[in-house]
Amino acid sequence: MSTIHVVYGGRNEDLQFDEVFREDRLEALGVPRNSTSSSVSHAQIKRALADHYDVDADEFEAHYVEINPNGNITVRPNAKWGVR
Repeated sequence: MSTIHVVYGGRNEDLQFDEVFREDRLEALGVPRNSTSSSVSHAQIKRALADHYDVDADEFEAHYVEINPNGNITVRPNAKWGVR
């Protein structure tokens, strides 16, 4: 199963996809059963993480989501690199 690497609230965490997209939450997230990291939207990922951390959905509004070719997901604050 895929890993979701999350940078949030000063922490770096690796969460399992099925830990964030729990069976009992899929319907509320609008995610079909047996979904994979490549079949969920960025909005669904952010909503699932907000539910996981028990925070408002807008907490992840400015976060960047990358779904990697290997199936892993990276979610981090949106930041400009190399700008002074």
